[in-house]
Amino acid sequence: MRSDRSYEIISNKKLSSGFFELKIYAKKEASLCKAGQFFMINVPGVFLRRPISVHNSNKNTLSFLYKVVGKGTKILSTINKKIEMLGPLGNGYCLVSSSDNVVIAGGSGIASIFFLISKLSQKGVLYYGAKTKKDFVCIDRVKKLGWKIVLSTEDGSMGYKGLITDKFWIDYKGKDKPYIYVCGPIPMIKATAKVAKEFGLFGQVSLEEKMACGFGNCQGCAVCIDGKNKTVCKDGPVFNIKDIKI
Repeated sequence: MRSDRSYEIISNKKLSSGFFELKIYAKKEASLCKAGQFFMINVPGVFLRRPISVHNSNKNTLSFLYKVVGKGTKILSTINKKIEMLGPLGNGYCLVSSSDNVVIAGGSGIASIFFLISKLSQKGVLYYGAKTKKDFVCIDRVKKLGWKIVLSTEDGSMGYKGLITDKFWIDYKGKDKPYIYVCGPIPMIKATAKVAKEFGLFGQVSLEEKMACGFGNCQGCAVCIDGKNKTVCKDGPVFNIKDIKI
């Protein structure tokens, strides 16, 4: 069985309200990682590792975008020398050739979505939703890649007021059939899968679940996919949108 490795931290900086970006030196892993994969990060003083998606890969460097929401991520934000991690793990996104790419991200789902956007050969539209404008991150980075961005906030502080899935259906319903990639909260993913099924849209979703092992042994992240029990860590986290239980 694979074991944790110690990695040198290049930087661990705050990007915006609550969001940090951890950069590590990982020459071998940087060349192997696929968009959608993740690492299990060993945080000192915390019993279980924390699964965090790869946010970007650049030559010998890997970066991880995370939001401080509890004890584990709070401790993680203070580490600045070395860190133990296990990865890359899971199955990433399949890069589909499409002239009409739509990426839908909710909240911290932007973490793995950015890596995906950087790898897609055809530029498209990012639909990005958050509770309030303070929760947005990496908008300028996405724009630099040449992507159009549509924003929504639940409180109406920026962009469309409401859920980002609602804005997407307003723009696309019955008009076009883009290929969609989705990452965010489970209710958002289920809502997207429901409409995708109704209108015959193809796409992929990345599920976010709590994990203990990262190998599928503990079954702690089991979900129903296409009528069968699957583990998010081993069988996913990326699945075909048509297989998501609505």
